[in-house]
Amino acid sequence: MRMTVFSLASISLLAACNSPQLNSQILGGQASVPVQETGQSPVLEPAPGVEVAEAAPLAPDAPSFSGSAMTVASLGDPSVPGMWMETPLVATEQQALVRSDRNTQVVVTLKPLAAGASGGSRLSIGAMRALGLPLTEVVELQVLPAG
Repeated sequence: MRMTVFSLASISLLAACNSPQLNSQILGGQASVPVQETGQSPVLEPAPGVEVAEAAPLAPDAPSFSGSAMTVASLGDPSVPGMWMETPLVATEQQALVRSDRNTQVVVTLKPLAAGASGGSRLSIGAMRALGLPLTEVVELQVLPAG
């Protein structure tokens, strides 16, 4: 009797789940609804009556990254996709190889972080997963120029 109740409960729970669509983009098929081109520019224009001023370029107060460096890193904003690391080691975006103490490595985009030279870095969730690092800990990383 218990087995029958358990089986029926399992079937009813599974029936409530959406089944994967074989034509979905996730499974490599074609989307069921074609994407329509709107012809609109992806750049947002300011609202009427709003004054727009050009931003001054940032002064490169952070050191230029060359050679190798060690930094401590924690998880960055998990809603930002990609393989990146925000760090005070660079003044402009550039590619670098990041190596963990577990001897795993990944190429990431280094992004400038407005912090002191001794400040820590923030690593994307994708890069942390690729390196096999725990998401809840601060880790020490070696940063090398890519290439």
